[in-house]
Amino acid sequence: MPGPALVRDVLSHQTKAFTTLITLLEERGIRCNNIYLAEGASGSSLCYNRPPARLNDLELDLEGSDTASISSTRSLTLAQKASRNRLSRVARSTLSLLVVEENILDHLPLDHQFSMQLKDSIEFRNICTHMALQTDDRRFDQDLNLAQKCLATIITNMTWDITNNTCDFCETVQEQLKLILQKLHED
Repeated sequence: MPGPALVRDVLSHQTKAFTTLITLLEERGIRCNNIYLAEGASGSSLCYNRPPARLNDLELDLEGSDTASISSTRSLTLAQKASRNRLSRVARSTLSLLVVEENILDHLPLDHQFSMQLKDSIEFRNICTHMALQTDDRRFDQDLNLAQKCLATIITNMTWDITNNTCDFCETVQEQLKLILQKLHED
């Protein structure tokens, strides 16, 4: 599969996963401001209420992360706070990865072969969908762990693939991917 077509397919699956993550955050009482997804010519485009100056400035504006969810007036346990924090990190990392992949799509020559793993993006989307169906906190956290590992695998594989390519923007993309991976694993 040619590079741009593969990147578009990967973007499509990861955009669906990101949409699910945003829904999960909102269901847990975390408002996600300044970000929304819109359909575009490439299958998906990220749109912002304010454009980010650079990738490091791009953050989900998460409000109410330490407040109880709307459906519950009881206070959150430490485990629930940790789970919400990790879910927020996975969503932020997914958004950052989508921005990097759109940058790759914008700069990738039509004849360039890019060996991104479509199956990893499909698996990530499926894990996020399964996570949305969980009613038990323990099972939700298990799926969240799987989603975080799968996303880390996607980023690691992409970093490796970028390392093996010689293009003008590959070095910048490699640094951005390393930063995303680091933020994904922050405690």
